[in-house]
Amino acid sequence: MDRSSRLHDAARPSVLALDPYALEVPTEEIAARYGLAVEDVVRFDTNTSPFAAENLAEPLRRFADRMALNEYPDTSYGELVAAIGRYTGFGAGQVVVGCGADEILDMAAKVFVGEGRSAVVPEPTYVMYDLVTRIVGGTPRPAPRPTPFEMDADAVIAAARGAAAVWLCNPNNPTGDLTPVEDVERIVANVACPVVVDEAYYEYCGVTVAPLISKYPNLLVVRTLSKAFSLAGLRVGFGLASAGLIELMMRVRPPNSIGTIAAALGAAALDDTAVMRAHVAGVVAERTRLVATLRPMVQDVRDTETNFLLWKVADPKRVAEALLSRGLIVRDVSGRPGLAGYLRTTVRTPAENDRLLAELRRIL
Repeated sequence: MDRSSRLHDAARPSVLALDPYALEVPTEEIAARYGLAVEDVVRFDTNTSPFAAENLAEPLRRFADRMALNEYPDTSYGELVAAIGRYTGFGAGQVVVGCGADEILDMAAKVFVGEGRSAVVPEPTYVMYDLVTRIVGGTPRPAPRPTPFEMDADAVIAAARGAAAVWLCNPNNPTGDLTPVEDVERIVANVACPVVVDEAYYEYCGVTVAPLISKYPNLLVVRTLSKAFSLAGLRVGFGLASAGLIELMMRVRPPNSIGTIAAALGAAALDDTAVMRAHVAGVVAERTRLVATLRPMVQDVRDTETNFLLWKVADPKRVAEALLSRGLIVRDVSGRPGLAGYLRTTVRTPAENDRLLAELRRIL
């Protein structure tokens, strides 16, 4: 038996059964493939902000003089946790930080799911819920939706009987719909397990269930600085919950997963939100314009509470490939449950959005 076979046999069965996360093709590789300049390739596929966090240039220069990068960061992340508290109103004992929101999801799966347990995943939704459930040996449990674009609270409650956790994305990715706070509360109030509500796009809609944490100790709200705060490259996320739930999360939190620079700039961003709010306002205005412009061009455009749009064409794979050859990367979600024909695109700058619209007119 060769070593590769032995390694394969040594892996956990749940890992061998995984379909890994489909990593994005690098921008440089796409540019080389189609003979384009790297700066002419635009990522409409990652739901990140098109704007740089220019307000952090000065803090970065200031921090650079005093950062001991040869040492580990403060493992309590006291400065970052305090800034999160100022931004959200939650105390240090109600906050857990991680390397992006995905690490918070991973921690929750480690604490509550695990081998032989199940977690409710109301598809279509963010693919990481299914993945982190399977990574720890759990089984995703579906919750039927009346349509792909609305949540059925009663179906989630029924599916959660005997489950170890419920994953909810609000607003939802990739559909962009927002479940009303009262429906989320009905779920949290009527299930026995923890409910993880991923609010990655909170800043684009202004709706949160975080105030319910004081009433429900089984609620975990997950946020990120990767979207509205323009800090996807730094990977800073956090969770808000009751002190008891946070204490369990801290048992599995890696001590140094956020780097010194990321923690410092994350705190600075949370303490200076004016630029972020201006960027969000610009994206929301463009979102409205894009929906109105796209509607006559394609079969369907979904209303959204996020920084991305979901729209439908007759041949999504052909359209996605044609846009890719022109340096415009969109997300093909047509293979997801209930989303046949749909593509997902990030709302970017007016000039970038105009380029997408012009190329789409030519293709269609």
